[in-house]
Amino acid sequence: MDRKRAVLGAAFIILSFVFWVLPSVSFPFLDRTGSEYFKESLKTLTITYGVVRALNAGVSVVKDSEIDIAPGGVGATIAAGEILDPVDDLIERFSSILLFSLISLGIQKTVMFMGVKLFFKILGSGLLAVGLYFLTGKNLLLNVGLKIVLFGFIFRFLLPVTAVFSDFTYNSFFKEGVLQSKKNISYVVELLKTEEVSENQEEGIVEKLKGIQKSFQIEKKIKIIKDYSSKLIDSIITLATAFVFQSVLIPVFVLWVFIKSLYWIFRL
Repeated sequence: MDRKRAVLGAAFIILSFVFWVLPSVSFPFLDRTGSEYFKESLKTLTITYGVVRALNAGVSVVKDSEIDIAPGGVGATIAAGEILDPVDDLIERFSSILLFSLISLGIQKTVMFMGVKLFFKILGSGLLAVGLYFLTGKNLLLNVGLKIVLFGFIFRFLLPVTAVFSDFTYNSFFKEGVLQSKKNISYVVELLKTEEVSENQEEGIVEKLKGIQKSFQIEKKIKIIKDYSSKLIDSIITLATAFVFQSVLIPVFVLWVFIKSLYWIFRL
């Protein structure tokens, strides 16, 4: 072994240990933007999920109560089903999309955090392999070391760059529609809260009067949902499009890029 290779090998090994003990370092623009993006996105999704579940609860109460008091148990029930079932079904499906979106963004945030914390250690492992290559002359070690280094850079920067892109896309194309859609749904939820349905089913004149009042309350709620059904559906579709794009399409694309990158690295 010549002296130059020995010096290079020792230098890379020492450098690898330096990287192993170095604390994680943040890149101001990428990491700050990525962190803020995931924080705000999770906050927006959580608030939206709460609003949508409140709407779902309001619609469900109207459906259940209407069935309980429907004359003869037939006519009014069918009319309510025609109005409420499509909206209720859409809300249920959208709630599932929101829950999936929350989980997806939570995983992305965790992976980005792991990339920040493990970046130097991954680089250190790759440099250690390169150093051993200079000491032993085995080409396999050089190949493995360079692949580990490339993997480290992809693992470290892919999600922050994706978060910057997602943040730009959301602010440019979806933010205004999402905010307006949330306002529309919140408004309907508040309207539904203005008429509380009594659950008292006791017999007697007072109770019958309460039953009549309850019928009027439910009719008002059904009319509210009917009048705002078009706006509710449009709002839900707008929100679903934005969140699916954020938490499904972009992550799938990122995963595809990541897999392709690994495939390319390990074919080198």
